Amino acid sequence: MARIESRSPDFKLRLMDRWPVYYWRRYPHFLKANDWSFSRVNALPLPAVQQALELGYLRWPKALAPWCQGKDVVDVGCGMGLHGLGFLLEGARSYTGVDPLIKPKSGVLKSLHSGKRLDCGWTPEMLMERIDRFRMIRGISNELEGRRLFDVATLHNATEHLTDLAGVFASVARLLRPGGRLIFSHHNWFSWNGHHQEPKTIGRLDLTNPVQQRFADWAHLDGTHPPDHYVMTKLNRLRLEEVRAITGQYFEIELERTTPSTPNQGAGRLTGAIHARHPELTAADFTTQSLFCVARLKT
Repeated sequence: MARIESRSPDFKLRLMDRWPVYYWRRYPHFLKANDWSFSRVNALPLPAVQQALELGYLRWPKALAPWCQGKDVVDVGCGMGLHGLGFLLEGARSYTGVDPLIKPKSGVLKSLHSGKRLDCGWTPEMLMERIDRFRMIRGISNELEGRRLFDVATLHNATEHLTDLAGVFASVARLLRPGGRLIFSHHNWFSWNGHHQEPKTIGRLDLTNPVQQRFADWAHLDGTHPPDHYVMTKLNRLRLEEVRAITGQYFEIELERTTPSTPNQGAGRLTGAIHARHPELTAADFTTQSLFCVARLKT
């Protein structure tokens, strides 16, 4: 298993959102990979691809292309499905997204750049009508068991929201063919913005705001939150070592990469006093932003 410490996001991924020509060049590859003729050029709606590009939904599929080309992909916690367009463009044989919050008739999406929600005009129903080998299912992963098998299962910043991560990974393992892979990106709860509340970036930090005071500068690790609060019901608060251990129950980790927080994500704000309040944590626990992992199904 390879472990990589990443200093910054891949340079090509940082530029990719500004290079839409890349995707228009990928479009013929998409048709060829899916045995589609150019007479069906409208099968993948280019306006939806452009929106996926502008909203940041094509970076994750691009990063996973080496593992997903020619594969049947299941995307657990898929959101509203625009990642699926990217997987098909990158040469995936098929895409199936599953999420309990899918709204088949809604076109409202969150920009992965700004976090703002907007109506893009494309609904999951419309995309499924237009695109072969593209399916979105409202539900959870274990509801797919026994219906079909996949080569790759992906979770994009979904693992931190799963209160029973071991149960979901066990279900995912049952969805994969022998030799299948699990690929996920996990947002670290113990990072400066691991709470998923405001402030999410230094640019939004306002230490005079009493709500932010409950979370800013690792205060979310100290606070006693009500049992029905978001951080108690929607985040599992697992350490990265626990995530690795759960993964290892069902998969052999082939590659992992930790990404440190950037200055705008709180890097540099860790003090000795803050660390002293949590002596059980290492400096890496505080300053690692995310964990990327590729793991193969155990035989």
